[in-house]
Amino acid sequence: MPPTRRLKTALLLAVLATLTILYITHGPASTHNSQFYTRTVAAIQNRHDTEAREALIAEEKSRADRVARIQEEHEKAMGDAAKQKPIVDDASGSEKEKEKEAPAEGKPVAGRKMMPSEAGSNANGGKKVLNPNAEDDGVAHVGNTGASKARESSAAKKNSKHSEVEEEESESDHEIEVEMNTILKKGPIIIFSKSYCPFSKKAKSILLSQYTITPPPYVVELDQHPLGAGLQAALQKSTGRRTVPNILVNGKSIGGGDDVAALDAEDKLAAKLHELGGKRVMEVRKVEVREGEDLNGKREVRFKG
Repeated sequence: MPPTRRLKTALLLAVLATLTILYITHGPASTHNSQFYTRTVAAIQNRHDTEAREALIAEEKSRADRVARIQEEHEKAMGDAAKQKPIVDDASGSEKEKEKEAPAEGKPVAGRKMMPSEAGSNANGGKKVLNPNAEDDGVAHVGNTGASKARESSAAKKNSKHSEVEEEESESDHEIEVEMNTILKKGPIIIFSKSYCPFSKKAKSILLSQYTITPPPYVVELDQHPLGAGLQAALQKSTGRRTVPNILVNGKSIGGGDDVAALDAEDKLAAKLHELGGKRVMEVRKVEVREGEDLNGKREVRFKG
């Protein structure tokens, strides 16, 4: 190849390389600034904004429809409630209407006669109905005054008996309350038991024979106590438990024989007594069973009625 042709080829390659470099370096900037590019980007952005705006409008509309529906249901319910009349009001209203209508017909009198109302009396010449069974002693009698006095006396006696019963109940309740407080002061642990109950025997055997407790539990045999029934009813009110045995620690019930046996089997009885008894329970220690030793030989602290 002649030198001139080689030179032309080299110059052409150099020009192409220069143009390529210029396009690569300045092409993106000119593309971003071009009208076509800016229009395309603006159209895409507007489309995204429109979709977001439509979604927001649809959400707001759905929320408004839901609020309107709830408001409509509430107003409907309030309207239905306002239309309904209470049964008590209807009954009291009918009774009042009957009471109002009764004087128009006449007032019943104890002498088996009807005393006309003022309007009826005036219509009949202002005459009053007297007791037909009364003797003609020159004095007018309205109804049977003796029967009225007898009823008043009977009502007074009933009220007197009712008040006496209430006074007896209040005195009995006070006596039971005083006795309960006295028992609770005997010690931190109180066993409410019945002498013939096997479950009570189980609870007493565990607490009195298998454990050394200081101070020892205080046992109240309800079947031997003069106020046993009242104390049992008071325990039901205070602890919610009526059956025996009922073991109280600082006034709080830990259950009966099965509950104490379960705590003993899980080695949690001593911790439970310390937890509820606090400083009042000085010692709770389980007795070690030795061969030939009888745990039931320990003395029980019992209430003597």
